[in-house]
Amino acid sequence: MSTNEHKGIKQRVKLIGFLMQLVFVVILVRLYYVSIVQGPELRKESQERIVDRREIPAKRGDIYSADGKTLATTKPVYEIYFDPVTIDGEVWEAEIRGLSESMAQLNPIRNAQQWEQYLRDARGKGNRYVKLAVELNFSELQRARQFPILKRGKFRGGIIVQENHQRVQMATNMQLRTIGYDKQGASAGLEGFYSEYLQGKPGNRLMQKIAGGDWKPLEDPEALEPVDGYDLVTTIDTRIQDVAQQSLMRQLKKYQADHGSAIVMEVATGKIVAMANLGRNADSTYSELRNYAVWEATEPGSTFKLLSTMILLETGVADTNTMVDTENGVYQIYDAKVRDSHKGGYGNIPLRRAFEVSSNTGIVKLVYKHFKDEPDEFVDFLYRLGVNEKTGVSIKGESTPTIPKPTDPNWSGLTLPWMAYGYSLSMTPLQMLTIYNAVANDGVMVRPQVVERIMNHGRVHEDFEVDIMKAGICSQETIDKLHILLEGAVRRGTATNIYDPKNVVAGKTGTGQLNYWKKGGSKDYQASFAGYFPAEDPRYSCIVVINKPNPSIGYYGNIVAGPVFKAIADEVHKQIPQEAVVVKRTELAMLDAGEMELGRVQNALENNYLPSLRGLSAREASQLLEAEGLKVVLEGTGRVYAQEPAIGTALNQCSTVKLQLR
Repeated sequence: MSTNEHKGIKQRVKLIGFLMQLVFVVILVRLYYVSIVQGPELRKESQERIVDRREIPAKRGDIYSADGKTLATTKPVYEIYFDPVTIDGEVWEAEIRGLSESMAQLNPIRNAQQWEQYLRDARGKGNRYVKLAVELNFSELQRARQFPILKRGKFRGGIIVQENHQRVQMATNMQLRTIGYDKQGASAGLEGFYSEYLQGKPGNRLMQKIAGGDWKPLEDPEALEPVDGYDLVTTIDTRIQDVAQQSLMRQLKKYQADHGSAIVMEVATGKIVAMANLGRNADSTYSELRNYAVWEATEPGSTFKLLSTMILLETGVADTNTMVDTENGVYQIYDAKVRDSHKGGYGNIPLRRAFEVSSNTGIVKLVYKHFKDEPDEFVDFLYRLGVNEKTGVSIKGESTPTIPKPTDPNWSGLTLPWMAYGYSLSMTPLQMLTIYNAVANDGVMVRPQVVERIMNHGRVHEDFEVDIMKAGICSQETIDKLHILLEGAVRRGTATNIYDPKNVVAGKTGTGQLNYWKKGGSKDYQASFAGYFPAEDPRYSCIVVINKPNPSIGYYGNIVAGPVFKAIADEVHKQIPQEAVVVKRTELAMLDAGEMELGRVQNALENNYLPSLRGLSAREASQLLEAEGLKVVLEGTGRVYAQEPAIGTALNQCSTVKLQLR
């Protein structure tokens, strides 16, 4: 190879090397420009062009009342977007002004001129997903579909419709906590408890992320449509719910109370037909701030005396005629005093009367006398009843009751007597009502129920039957006596203000001091009334609890909570078919045999009237009637709980008396 050829090769190699270095430098400069200068913008654009398979939420199931009214529903709402780039030029120029004028009427955030400028700018920038309107109802959507340009549809008119779901609750003042909610990280009420059924199954489809963080749906043959959630049919009767809320509201306002609740339950089934919860806002208005009926566990006060009396009767340590000396209305235990609300006490009275007038000293004395050495016997009875457990009602947020035991570290010599009249323990209104309902139901304790069935798109998915928690909370003999005592508390005791001979109810008042352990300062009270109606044939049980009424206006259970109970009972009474029986009644004939001496029953017979024989043994009743020349027919065993002819019937009009025993 010649020298010249060798030099030529070297020059070509140098040239190639230079060109390669130049290319390398250009690439480095380009990389620098793309990554450093254009990088942020390109990354942003890349992020905005992501295509992803995104979830489509299902329509949440509806919630209905027992009488067919909608309590909560999910309504569709629509968002409209617009792709101006896809519009033909001639159509654009001919109809853009008309579209702008229509949009100004539909969504007046801009006038017609501003809308036109906004849309022209978006077309000029190549924006293919322009927001036009959000949260439109169906009629507004249909109206928008007829606007200029948009009426041509998705491909020639550029309209893009996105459907969303909005939860709407229809029931005034019972929506927040009773019907409830189910949100990210928080749930309450029926919405929370039955969320698995209500939420349905979401679908999915391909969507593209574009400018502004919005997602644009794409054509997707593999899209999966969502499946709507199941519907709930509750046990709530809106007629009873309305009267419960309105009467509760009136009393809260009248007594300037902090909050309150009222529950109405069907005795035989445990179905909750009304649950009202109202609390005072900062502006002194009332709304449902919490579900106090299920959540708030407090010391119940005198409504608990039903349980104390049940234990006294069932264990056989006392009977309704057992005498107790209330002395001067003050009973001292160690360095503490139990006081009666009636100054000076009631003297020496039977247990029956102590219950009727709600004597703290009377009930506490009897409980303390018989159980102070063996408090376990008293407490174990409560535990066997399940008073220490939640009811298991299908509403999220139920609190656990607190029933102390002698083995607890904070148990003292005062715990038992304080428990006897409703202190040193805590229960929710619903838990207390469950006990009263069991007494009304002849001892059968049923679980409170607020949902009747679950519907799967028109078909019954699950029907809830009556759930019996305990077949018998105590003997029938004790139940019969408790019926008499509860009716007596209304006829002759602390609740005579709500006695109505046309609609006789049975129940017990409660007046508890919430901050009795505080020294000095103002006193806070809880007024309550629990019972059932009609007294002679219980259909519904009810509890009303009102917290922190203004004590200068009133705070006793009979005047604060009792009228709410009566208003509910009167409304329900109108709905219960009344038997067409006209009975001649006298005050003497209306007295319950279990509450009077046999001599008084005899006196009624001598006055030619058939008295109530309820509570008498078969032998006692037969002897009295046969002595008057009446034939007696017995059905069942035990004590009298029903009779025919009716109370008050003249003796010369009945030759045979049928007595039903149990």
